[in-house]
Amino acid sequence: MSSTANSTTPGRGPLTGLLFLLCLFLTSVSYADTLFQRSTAQLEQRARHAQADEYCFVVMGDSRSNDAIFTKALRTAAGFKPLFILHGGDYSTEGGEEETANFLSLLEKNVPGIPVFVVLGNHENPKVFTKEIAPPHFDVSVVRFGLKVIALDNSRDGLHPVELDYLKKELVSAPGTTFVAMHVPPETKRWRGHTFSKGAAELERMVAAAPTVRGLFFAHSHLYDASVFGGVPAFISGGAGAPLVWVSRYGERVNHIIVVRVKKGQASYQMVQLK
Repeated sequence: MSSTANSTTPGRGPLTGLLFLLCLFLTSVSYADTLFQRSTAQLEQRARHAQADEYCFVVMGDSRSNDAIFTKALRTAAGFKPLFILHGGDYSTEGGEEETANFLSLLEKNVPGIPVFVVLGNHENPKVFTKEIAPPHFDVSVVRFGLKVIALDNSRDGLHPVELDYLKKELVSAPGTTFVAMHVPPETKRWRGHTFSKGAAELERMVAAAPTVRGLFFAHSHLYDASVFGGVPAFISGGAGAPLVWVSRYGERVNHIIVVRVKKGQASYQMVQLK
């Protein structure tokens, strides 16, 4: 082994070796083991044994600051045997490594084996999020079910062109049962305050023109509310642990999850209060 390592080969040398190691390092970074990747693999396995014409998934958001309530949300969700859980963001206060590790530990303890997909929230650290949790935007698809969930990043100050372009591209191939999720809800006549306006009109037009979109999910406001946006059922689910709003002109001040049931391509929604 030592003679091979020390032998001299034309065109090779210390620099070549360093470049080779660097390539290996970059490859490992590009394919880092994230929650999104683990959950994608889990979903593939679960989907093989699930009914394609009748299933459910759970939506929740804003779980920061109260592990006890978040634990209750996860255990309640698990009781419905969901295909996966969609978290609307703000699992942390500052999004650092320690908070992220705690979040992942709570998932492992309370919903082992259930895929969890997380939308980027405004309290997350984008660098830690992409390293440990998920890409800033992504889609989750189960072809056999005709199912797609498109997650966008509007966590900073609106829905920027790169996100709208991504949504447009994904909607072109969207199957019959498609959902769209992002952290901050759009400003509407009903939803005012703690909302976004930049890109909201474009989002509404795109959703209205996409007949396959069955529902929209938002978080950010620490409450539950149901409305319609672009002609599609739209929900705010921000009650999985963060301090509930003191007062709001809309919605319910309640800790909760949403159970989404899909039967033969049609979706129904149930808000479940955490008790």
